[in-house]
Amino acid sequence: MYTERCIVFAIDAEPDGRKRIQGDEWEGTQVALRELAQLRSRIEELSQTPVRLNWFLRFDPQIEATWGRPDWVLEAWPSLIQWIERYGDFTGIHTHFWKWNDHRREWFNDFGDPGWRAECVRRGVEGYRSVFGVRPVACRMGDRWMAGDLIPVLQEQGIRYDLTVEPGIPDHPPFDDPLATAWLPDYRRAPRAPYLPSAADFLVPESNPSREAMERAVWLVPLTTTEPPRWVPVRRFPFLLKASRPMNLVVHPREVWAHMAREIDRACAEPLVFVLRSGDLCQPGFLANFRYIAERLGRHPGLKHCRFTGVDAAVESFWKTQLQTA
Repeated sequence: MYTERCIVFAIDAEPDGRKRIQGDEWEGTQVALRELAQLRSRIEELSQTPVRLNWFLRFDPQIEATWGRPDWVLEAWPSLIQWIERYGDFTGIHTHFWKWNDHRREWFNDFGDPGWRAECVRRGVEGYRSVFGVRPVACRMGDRWMAGDLIPVLQEQGIRYDLTVEPGIPDHPPFDDPLATAWLPDYRRAPRAPYLPSAADFLVPESNPSREAMERAVWLVPLTTTEPPRWVPVRRFPFLLKASRPMNLVVHPREVWAHMAREIDRACAEPLVFVLRSGDLCQPGFLANFRYIAERLGRHPGLKHCRFTGVDAAVESFWKTQLQTA
């Protein structure tokens, strides 16, 4: 029934650092452009189809406060925008919720303030529009943070696709932010295929949505994660939980690649979604991990039955298949 598998390759284009980014040269993004150019060429030669990547750019308050303008990516790497336009890649926003603490003189994640989170999204949308002339239709939230009160904000801003949810990942505190006002969400019960969230619980799909609702709703497109979950240590009772790993191309490369290879070979309607943070490639260890996966990905024969698409095309393909099999 399924003739090809849609692959959504999401890249968070952002500085090398996280909390401390003053003077950051965005070196990882330069490396990412070089590495992805080589990978794109290999995949297109193997699959004989164009490769469309998905870029999620930073325009949030931390970027503006650090460099004096939300669209600093234009100054940091103007070639990135040219590259995106040359290949017709898909673009959206990658919004973090960092807020400046005057007393401590450092950034912290204010996850607990819905007003601040909404403001960060709105400013991200405006920054995107200043660069591309239109509003974005897709987003990824920093530190995999999503909550039900953000869904109406995304709808209001014209967002149609969000790629934040990571199924099978338990809640835990941010690894580098002791001042964060909340832990990261618990996604162990999240769906693994794209869905329209219900108003009562964003981790539960809406049942029988009307066509009108579907035309303005936000599709939640989960990141592909390893399955079945494995026992992992966590920083709370009972200190050991079953959890998945996200398809992040710079961590746990052997486990991630083993799962990715199986997913490429699996005939199904839901898209395969994996992510790369461009800033990570400034670190030699992360770069080596990425190359481990990229070298294998670029010669996997199963890609002949896949296509690298924008998230919009992947969701459309998925939904059409769902209608045909209903």
